[in-house]
Amino acid sequence: MYLFERKFMSVVGRSFALFLLAFSGLALIAAPSAYAQSSWQTSDAKLAVVIEGLAEPYSTNAYNYLTVAALVEETVPSVIRVRYLAQQGEQEIKTALQPYGFYNSDVTHKIIETEDTWTVKYQVNPGPVTTYNQVDITLLGGAQYDADFDKLLRNHKLQKGRPLRHQDYEALKGALRNLAAERGYYDAKFTAQHIDVLRDQQLANVTLMFDSAERYLFGDTIFCCAFISNKLLNRFLDHQSGEPFSTRKLLDLQVDLASSDYFSHVEVSPLWDQTNNNQVPIDVRLEPNKRNRYQFGLGYGTDTGARVTMGFDRRWVNDRGHKLSSVVRLSEVQNTGFVSYQIPGNDPARDVYSFNGEITDRSYEEQRSTLYKTSVSDLRHYDRWHRTYQLAYQREDFSFGSDPSESSSFLIPSVQWSLIESSSLEANRNITDDGYRLSIMLQGGHDSALSETTFASVKLSAKWVHRLSDQWRILVRSEVGALRADNFEELGPTLRFFAGGDHSVRGYAYQQLGPTNDEGVVVGGRYMTASSVELDYAIKSNWRIALFTDIGNSMMDWNERLKQSAGFGVRWISPIGPVRLDLAMALDEPSNPWRLHLTIGPDL
Repeated sequence: MYLFERKFMSVVGRSFALFLLAFSGLALIAAPSAYAQSSWQTSDAKLAVVIEGLAEPYSTNAYNYLTVAALVEETVPSVIRVRYLAQQGEQEIKTALQPYGFYNSDVTHKIIETEDTWTVKYQVNPGPVTTYNQVDITLLGGAQYDADFDKLLRNHKLQKGRPLRHQDYEALKGALRNLAAERGYYDAKFTAQHIDVLRDQQLANVTLMFDSAERYLFGDTIFCCAFISNKLLNRFLDHQSGEPFSTRKLLDLQVDLASSDYFSHVEVSPLWDQTNNNQVPIDVRLEPNKRNRYQFGLGYGTDTGARVTMGFDRRWVNDRGHKLSSVVRLSEVQNTGFVSYQIPGNDPARDVYSFNGEITDRSYEEQRSTLYKTSVSDLRHYDRWHRTYQLAYQREDFSFGSDPSESSSFLIPSVQWSLIESSSLEANRNITDDGYRLSIMLQGGHDSALSETTFASVKLSAKWVHRLSDQWRILVRSEVGALRADNFEELGPTLRFFAGGDHSVRGYAYQQLGPTNDEGVVVGGRYMTASSVELDYAIKSNWRIALFTDIGNSMMDWNERLKQSAGFGVRWISPIGPVRLDLAMALDEPSNPWRLHLTIGPDL
């Protein structure tokens, strides 16, 4: 028996050895001569992933879900790992498509092996999109009677028949939470929130139940560490104790206090843990700014030449928030001293009264003028609108060329309205994306009320900026002015109209377009117009080039000829705003050389 077993095992062993030898020979014969790899070997090839059958943004989202995508451009690991991750990727792609409403997708894959690259290729059929069927949104608590919640629910995207988008579903939930927080529903919560997907019917039922509870009310507002009187601080408030709570009003309060320039730090906080009778007290902590501010600056402008600016501000004179501002500007063309005493209005964030004094001495191209001016102003802000009433008394000594100096005095009431609306590029807040500015100013005087002669003038200006594409913008500017006077010769230069210069008609010198006297000195006109069309192109994020043409003039009659210029320029979007360097040629005076213009400031 033992001998039989030994013979049997010997026969089996020889047979198995022969089988292995034969199998190995067949494998060597069948294997490609150029490239062969077993499942336990590694490869020098790189891994790639391809997804076919999906458009954007589905393709990108599917790729981001793939675990195997992390190995792209890496050397292929073991064959077993690649096959495992590739197989796992089918379910990952299906999961990635579900947020877009594709719950019945079909995904297959294959691995294409070459000596240099292994490509995992997925073929995807997203299938039919799932749509909303029943959308049940229920509000409980005070929100069911709140008009803002009603408006929100009228405009949401979860409508029957529309494609299921998880992003829209989450956005609505977030909007309900945010609105509840903004309007003082501090205890709001979802009592039910789910989506039931009927895969075989490609339908989805949504259930949302939002219990806002009751809305909180404003309690007392407590100011801490303020050097300004509570009487003034309370005028910053847009709410009273007992009114419905609003986070927006608290944010506006913080911005208004910070913008007042009284404080270096402002913190506005509702004290939820001290709520009593559904009223939440508001804590406002203030840190004073430096009381005095000194300014000194050097600059250059092609209209003014080199200039020096020195200023002193008293941020608060007393606990009623009065302010004092003063500035002296010295340049090659004009020297100005200005002082202003400002008193906060009923709404100190938007209203201010000011008493002003100004002395300006200007001498340029045979034009000489010394202005002494006092004024009282009332400035109001209405959202985007600004309105200024002013009553000014001025005396001006002036002369043109070799003419003897003259003097005139006027009591001038004026009113100005301005409207500004703009949006900036997200990548750079110092450049206007789209926007416009409109302004109108009316002023006049009467010979029976401390004025040399009766006159009235109006000036309108507008500017529009529009982005045509990612690189191109168009900028259009226009202004027009007109005045009537019983005796035009009595008006000083500051009451007449001039044209030419950096902000008027480039290519011509500052205020050197207009009627002239017998010596050829520009004396200003009754009418003025200046317009510009400019195209600029972004060559880099902070650099632009521009082409422009300007047209305008100052005239005694409307039918006089306008002057035109054309040129090109470079813009640097600096941290303090656009810096513009322009080279312009006066087309109507070809004998004049090209003129350089340098300006700094916002687009509007």
